[in-house]
Amino acid sequence: MPADDEREPVGLMAPEEYARSRASFWGGAAVLFTDAQGRVLVLDPAYRPGTLLLPGGGMDQKERPSATAAREVAEELGLSADVSRLLAVDWVSRGNPEYEGVYGFPGEAVFVWDGGVLEESAVARIRLPADEISAFHFLPPAEAAPRMFPIEGRRMLAALRARIDRAGPAVLEDGDPTGEAPALQRYGVIPRIAAGYQDISWYPDTNSPSSLPVKQAWTWAFDLLGRVVVLVDPRDGHVVMPGGTVEEDDDGAEATALREAVEEADLHLHDASYIGYLLDPDGTVYGPDTGPNARARFIARIASLGPAPRDIATGITYGRLLVSPEQAAELLGLGRAGREQAAYAARAAAARWAIPLSPPHAAVEIPHAGIPALQP
Repeated sequence: MPADDEREPVGLMAPEEYARSRASFWGGAAVLFTDAQGRVLVLDPAYRPGTLLLPGGGMDQKERPSATAAREVAEELGLSADVSRLLAVDWVSRGNPEYEGVYGFPGEAVFVWDGGVLEESAVARIRLPADEISAFHFLPPAEAAPRMFPIEGRRMLAALRARIDRAGPAVLEDGDPTGEAPALQRYGVIPRIAAGYQDISWYPDTNSPSSLPVKQAWTWAFDLLGRVVVLVDPRDGHVVMPGGTVEEDDDGAEATALREAVEEADLHLHDASYIGYLLDPDGTVYGPDTGPNARARFIARIASLGPAPRDIATGITYGRLLVSPEQAAELLGLGRAGREQAAYAARAAAARWAIPLSPPHAAVEIPHAGIPALQP
């Protein structure tokens, strides 16, 4: 009913009764920042020691959510932020048990905005209010979430997935997706920071030295639209590429890559082509006794995908998604070398097979029953 409508309500509530019947709730805003490695910026509040949270806070009277986000970033970090991209909206119910100790809590709508990637120069300018924030940290998402209140951890991960997925803001109720959630949300994907990959180098279109053992082989498996297959580990939500450890019985790294694709995902490939290697100078991934080694990388075209199998090595059934190479690098957490590798693989596939360069897009779930044939 418009505010200036002076008619007597007929069969309707009186204006005062109608106003009293409407829900009253608080508003809040938070901002998701990451660094170049994909680690999330979290704060250690002095008023809530030991429990981390994203930069943000409560909305003032007549304040818009984006204005709240920008104000809180300025107050808590001493930075200015462009908060034009919304990542998540979370409705927190009045009876939510995590808020039982909050005096007068009437329910809350929380808006999470994208703060982007903070460069080192911006991190150096961070200034914390000593009476409110004790410290800030950049943590892998899988480490940050357990150190937050559960609902806030779920909200942070949902916002991070929405940033990578480019499918629009996540719609949450009490921190959980509602309705038909996008694939990254349904699979509970947690973008990882892969151990040992952050400081190693990518050598494109170069054979590894004969003195350097090849310990691992992965494949960038492309479909006709320039998307690649990634696998979701149901145990922790982490994403991996098809591939694995080179075994003695394998006839070289390419044979490993093709074998592992079948065993892990019933993914059948053809036209495989070597594109380069990663140098592991001290065996970080495989342990201190491994020594220097190479990790070979291939591109290939998808011939077909059978029903999702139980992996021989791990006993699990991976989720299977199609994403752009750029998104694969974000989800895999392979650092600078991973981003360089993803871009090189996409260009090599486009040049070799005339397939398009895929822009980031909503992740596509591969049906459990598979896709019988993608290539003639």
